[in-house]
Amino acid sequence: MKFIILMLFSSLVSANSCVVLLYHHFSDTTPKSTSISPQLFEQHLRYLKEQDFKVLKLDTMLTLLERDKLPDKCVVLTADDVYQSIADNAYPLLEKYLMPMSVFVATEPADKKYGAMMSWAQMRQIRGNTLQFYNHGTNHAHFLNLNKAEIAAQIQQAQKRLNKELARCNNWFSCFPYGEDAAAPIFAYPYGEANVAIRQQVRDLGYTAFGQQSGVVSKNSNRQNLPRFPMAAHYAKMISFKTKVNALPMPIKAKNINPVFTQNPPTLALEFLKPLNKYQKVNLNCFANGGVEMIWQGNKSVKIIAKKPLTERRSKYNCTMPSKQKGRYYWHSVQWINPKVKE
Repeated sequence: MKFIILMLFSSLVSANSCVVLLYHHFSDTTPKSTSISPQLFEQHLRYLKEQDFKVLKLDTMLTLLERDKLPDKCVVLTADDVYQSIADNAYPLLEKYLMPMSVFVATEPADKKYGAMMSWAQMRQIRGNTLQFYNHGTNHAHFLNLNKAEIAAQIQQAQKRLNKELARCNNWFSCFPYGEDAAAPIFAYPYGEANVAIRQQVRDLGYTAFGQQSGVVSKNSNRQNLPRFPMAAHYAKMISFKTKVNALPMPIKAKNINPVFTQNPPTLALEFLKPLNKYQKVNLNCFANGGVEMIWQGNKSVKIIAKKPLTERRSKYNCTMPSKQKGRYYWHSVQWINPKVKE
């Protein structure tokens, strides 16, 4: 009976969830911290195909999420910053494996025709079932350095540029913005940075938004702070990739945590949907640079505190726990931000 209850618990959590992956460069010559080789990216796609993952378009995933109809083993591929290597190296592989990817565009680099970025003409040529383009602001600014009016301008002006430049044309004299295919109000925060007030503003503007913290999208996820697993450097190696695409949402109560902390190191409080058994408690592992202390309050609540003050502008607490499904781990992450640290 105990085993049946645990399996039910696991299946309820895995239902209606999806792993979203975040890429940047697809190249052997770009910065390793934000890059994956085309060869390794093909290994990712081959694994997804061979293991029968359902690789969905981003907007399709969001629609199914609201309808409680996401399939098991759901994955979405995204990339930030519309780098040229997406067109040169990722796009042919996506075409080969018949998998879609959504790309978040900072519009000013495209307007200024930066050589490292795809042009509007390129985006128009290849957008469709394989590549879709969404809003990443105008100039990739740190939103925590902007006021409310500046944030609104970043998002709204970028959306206008997307809808103007990525137009469907019936013929040479009749072009119009997407129409039914107009860029959906989906946004990715530059650097994944946003506090509670910015998330609320983005919600008021009518956007769903993604950060850069690890984790699994589920019905309980904050629609203005949806997680994505970064795929670069050693985080993109196959052993790590396989663990992440098979991840499940941590069974905790949703909380709108402000990532801009005042106490250093900050405290992350998790409250589980059901009491954990001894095995689950022992195997809940949380990580931060320098290690963490975990303070339990009964079998449902735990506080996680880094052992050392956080020194980077952006730092993460990552927590994992094995599920009853072989090879699948519950995953939860918070990206903490210290705006006083410049970059």
